[in-house]
Amino acid sequence: MPITKTEARRLIRRSGLAEDKFCYIGDDGIRRLLNNEETKACVFLATNSSDKFAPGICTVYDGRPYGCQSYPYVLDESDKAVLDDLCPHTAEFDAAEEEHAIKLLELEEKLKQ
Repeated sequence: MPITKTEARRLIRRSGLAEDKFCYIGDDGIRRLLNNEETKACVFLATNSSDKFAPGICTVYDGRPYGCQSYPYVLDESDKAVLDDLCPHTAEFDAAEEEHAIKLLELEEKLKQ
């Protein structure tokens, strides 16, 4: 999950972790959340299982990054908002609207800063 510099700073304050313990900066300069090596889930998801459908609780839920808040809405190749095919719960969400695309495009711009 990509996160902005501001979101990384907020997660440092909320979690008490150093930035390199929960995210990395890719070759494209964008920060992305790390996964727990044992559970393969986000480092902030409290779970003991690596099962794809394992229950868990986000430990930074109130301060989670916008990408997490907006998921499973993602942008396709033409910058249209769609539901992510990888999400097993898409049937529980309304179809993506133009508003989702606008917010995700705004996030994309922030990620580049």
